[in-house]
Amino acid sequence: MHRIRRISTAALVASMLGVAAPAAANATSLVTISGATASYPLVSLLAQRYVKLHPGKTRFKITQGGTTVGITNVANGNDTIADVSRDPEASDKGKNLYFYPIARYAICVVTNPANPIGNLTQSQVAAIFSGKVKSWSGVPGAKVSGTIDVITRTSVAGVLTSFKTLLLEGGKIESSATEEATEGLMGQQVHSDPNAIGFISNYQVERGGLNAVSFNGVACNKANAISGSYAGVAHFYEVTKGRAGGAAAAFIGWIEKSAAARNIINTQWISIS
Repeated sequence: MHRIRRISTAALVASMLGVAAPAAANATSLVTISGATASYPLVSLLAQRYVKLHPGKTRFKITQGGTTVGITNVANGNDTIADVSRDPEASDKGKNLYFYPIARYAICVVTNPANPIGNLTQSQVAAIFSGKVKSWSGVPGAKVSGTIDVITRTSVAGVLTSFKTLLLEGGKIESSATEEATEGLMGQQVHSDPNAIGFISNYQVERGGLNAVSFNGVACNKANAISGSYAGVAHFYEVTKGRAGGAAAAFIGWIEKSAAARNIINTQWISIS
């Protein structure tokens, strides 16, 4: 069984974004969003900017929890939008879900700064995360010795699905790996453990002071993700039940077409066009 580190409820509580409507309360639309922790920083910034540009029109309640949680909430009618960090899959069929791509991001294999591995091939990454290779002594370029501590995400994480698809080619992760519920906790765990290895979005790599390992000789960075030379590039989606309408449609349309939204995306992530 995976070892799951517990987190406090406070780590997943809602962030309320918006301002009180200057007129009648019913003039302000509430958009509730839940889902991916990887896209949470981006969607929070977009929502904050949207509120400033459209005062009194919309307020947002944004929670995390993971891609699967967001999709379930939207499919059940409990939230307006799901933040999703993986492509649509078979389990989404029959739920009348619409996926709106809003940005792209790179998934990096990361190690502790004390173990600044320069490059891993796809076969090496698969061997490490599957548990076939269990000691750093069996990894060329490793600066530490001892057991490899594999850190992964919980099953609800869209980044986990994208990582397996793009960098593991559908391979499995060893059952003894430590599971983390959020991107932030993943980064903290790798940063605190010299023997750890994990995977995380490029946004969190840059913020967390982690070592991003090149994959098949290509560095995991924004420039290589934009050029298409880096293999681990995935999409962020906003997902609605049925076609987006009302305030949700206005917000998603603004993300897709607005220069202001594109500027925010391009700070750390990659715009669709």
